[in-house]
Amino acid sequence: MSEQSEEFITSTKFSTIRRKGLNAIKTTPIDSVVKPHDPVCELAILKKLQENRIKHVIELEDSSINQRIVSLKFPYIKENLHQYLLKYFKKPRWNPYLLKSKEETLSFVNKLDINYAIDFFHQLSQALCFVHARQIIHRDVKLQNVLVDCSGTGVPNLVLTDFGIAYDVNNPQEPPENKITDVSTSIYKAPELLFSVKNYMYAIDIWALLILVSQLFQASSKTENYIPAFVDDGSETFHQGSDIRLISSIFHELGIPPIEEWPEVRDYGSPAFEGMFGSKGDGNYVLDQSEEEQRKTCLKLFPRLQEVAQKRQSILISALLRMLPFESTMRISSMELVELLES
Repeated sequence: MSEQSEEFITSTKFSTIRRKGLNAIKTTPIDSVVKPHDPVCELAILKKLQENRIKHVIELEDSSINQRIVSLKFPYIKENLHQYLLKYFKKPRWNPYLLKSKEETLSFVNKLDINYAIDFFHQLSQALCFVHARQIIHRDVKLQNVLVDCSGTGVPNLVLTDFGIAYDVNNPQEPPENKITDVSTSIYKAPELLFSVKNYMYAIDIWALLILVSQLFQASSKTENYIPAFVDDGSETFHQGSDIRLISSIFHELGIPPIEEWPEVRDYGSPAFEGMFGSKGDGNYVLDQSEEEQRKTCLKLFPRLQEVAQKRQSILISALLRMLPFESTMRISSMELVELLES
């Protein structure tokens, strides 16, 4: 790696990222990390993903391990998707001659082009399809781990990054039936993770993408610097989320299924589900409702779908509903998702 001045970009719990010319350099001391973080495994996974790599997955340009420090060299991309979206949540001016109340103007309205939102959904589905086809579970899909390359014209190119806690099914760093469940971040945690299902697979990434897409399709935010989703773990109010609050939010929006409709939790998860919520459900589980009720739920949870033409809207609703099952074995795969979005 050539000698150039370095500019500090950010640091995480275990890693530091600096800019060096046209590159970003991520350094992680091997002895500082705690599982599921594993920089050696991250490097192996990134190398695996470089073969026939698509543009929606981060490029690894160079790497080294010196003095038990793993260094990874990537192209420098200035913004992540969280930073990018914040620019589009704008506070409208109050016009006393319009019917909108002054209270309504207190919210930050999502001005992102709806066609960009749809295209972003498609790009990230392609990224996961590529990653999953190589038997990798990302385990931390979120706005902050998607980079936005605006160097071209038209819709920016999204790039999935940060494979620091990713899991290689073919070279497992944890027992397949006893994986670490403390993965994913705050609102993006899949329901099976919240109830300690340890034999989870790629579907946790599909759920995380569902939550991310709901952020793209929210109409507004009440708080500056916060991009809401259809679920809430309390981070907006308390600056630190809670799994209990997240579970309550998921069940409030989607209903509680009978335990018979959630066999992985019944057979492999924590008994906390039945202990807290019983075995019969609440009768409101979205996938037990009529097609019309399911459609209404989607339009409520993803309000900007109202702006999409009917034919395209139907495809998007179908895709989102197939991402929604609590039972992860019933969730659409990334390959099926790409096929549906391209239909």
